[in-house]
Amino acid sequence: MPMFLGSCCNHRKDMKEAFILWGGGKESYLSLKKARERGFEVIRALSYVDPKNRRLIGCHLREDLVREQVHRLGLEFVPVYCSKREGNILSSLREKLRELKPKAGVFGSVKDRESRKVLESLMRFLDIKPVFPLWWMDELVLLKEETSLCKALVVCRRVRKVPKSYLGKILTLDMGKGLLEKGLSPLGENGEYQTFVVGAEEFNLNVRVMKTRRRSLYECLDLLPADEPDRGVR
Repeated sequence: MPMFLGSCCNHRKDMKEAFILWGGGKESYLSLKKARERGFEVIRALSYVDPKNRRLIGCHLREDLVREQVHRLGLEFVPVYCSKREGNILSSLREKLRELKPKAGVFGSVKDRESRKVLESLMRFLDIKPVFPLWWMDELVLLKEETSLCKALVVCRRVRKVPKSYLGKILTLDMGKGLLEKGLSPLGENGEYQTFVVGAEEFNLNVRVMKTRRRSLYECLDLLPADEPDRGVR
């Protein structure tokens, strides 16, 4: 009987082992905390990385910077090398998950129904439990919790929507309210801005701005850990 009970406990533990789809921002961080509170053992952070420039797809942050952030949170960083141009993001994620065989996946989506639908379909196909800890929470309530738990640096802004003064600032609830008054999402749910968490109860990461980059409709910061030399990443 003790052997049987032990195997059951191990099975329950295995069912809680999870990965998190990681962008480095405030929703990623809060999703991680809430998943851990629910008993999930999140052990890996998966990020979409362009193999040509070694930057995260979307926020365009350097792979090594995000790796350092993830390690300080006690997670293994797993890059998913893929390209928007080649249209292989989903297939690359599928192959990586087949290799890793996780039991659950944590996602920071709040109101993006299409994204959730696609991810849930993929998780069903791979027999992985999808977890959406932030789904359909009130945006200001969520932002208040995020800004109380972590320091999220605004690293990217949509030029014609978000004031230039937001870029490089630690996000506050008042900044989110300012966007809401303009008819925008205070969380940046419609691509208004993106953040990178540089501090929380688990860690602090000092960064320096190398330069500001204009990418199509967005203006983004190029960051490095404060004590790391620039190795010429594109």
